[in-house]
Amino acid sequence: MRYLLAEGEIVTLRTDDAIESLSLVAGAIWLTRSSDTRDYCLQEGTRLAVLRGETLIIEAVTPATLTVTCRERRAGLHITTAWPDTSPRTA
Repeated sequence: MRYLLAEGEIVTLRTDDAIESLSLVAGAIWLTRSSDTRDYCLQEGTRLAVLRGETLIIEAVTPATLTVTCRERRAGLHITTAWPDTSPRTA
């Protein structure tokens, strides 16, 4: 799945056991993980392995394109936006 985020857009991904990895195709994001006390600033070309049951909070520092790789074809993924009237838009 590919998601397009506008600059400043914030999304929360509750992964359950669904997400295997997150790849940043374009742009830059600020990422906070429920399993880690550190924050990450990821740039284009970065791939991040995601732990089972982890929650990710993502803010687009610039317009960004993310690719989410799921463990299963019909994986459960919960996406919450900070502003419900906005995306994430899928590409």
